[in-house]
Amino acid sequence: MPDTNRAMKIIAEIVRQAGGQLTGWTRLYKAFYFAHLYYAETAPGYLSDWPIVKMPHGPGIDRGAELIAELKQGGIISTDHVQEGPFQSVRFQLSRTDLPGEPLSDEATDAIHQAVQLVQEKTAGDLSEMTHEFSRSWNSAQQGEELNIYIDLIPEDEYDARDKSLESMKAAFESAWEN
Repeated sequence: MPDTNRAMKIIAEIVRQAGGQLTGWTRLYKAFYFAHLYYAETAPGYLSDWPIVKMPHGPGIDRGAELIAELKQGGIISTDHVQEGPFQSVRFQLSRTDLPGEPLSDEATDAIHQAVQLVQEKTAGDLSEMTHEFSRSWNSAQQGEELNIYIDLIPEDEYDARDKSLESMKAAFESAWEN
């Protein structure tokens, strides 16, 4: 069972790192995804075990609305609607930071900080386009499927070489079983 409290701490830290408020589901979801990638590049293990799934506009937090509802119920985050052009968008606001359990490590908060900086510099459309172009895991998954986001960190040439190597091993095993 994924660690709900850890996922909620990451979401709260994303909003905190954004200055106490963050606008838009896309920014929140992409910050969560990017934070996991940044963490994987600099620290051992995983930022969290919470599933990241394929959504229409890129990688997203599995059951993200449920996590936000729990954070709202606990008085950690509040939401309201703000105008973005002619449209309404949700704004997440941090109310408190005192979530129970282990605090996030310095490596975790650094990874989240990098992710927040990235999402605040781009529009939601730019973020979706970026993940559509570069996320190998998103491009190879079916809608709603959990993503193996860590394959997104492997350079294209290395990934292709591994893929070819696996194909040749598969052919060798199939040939051996036929004889």
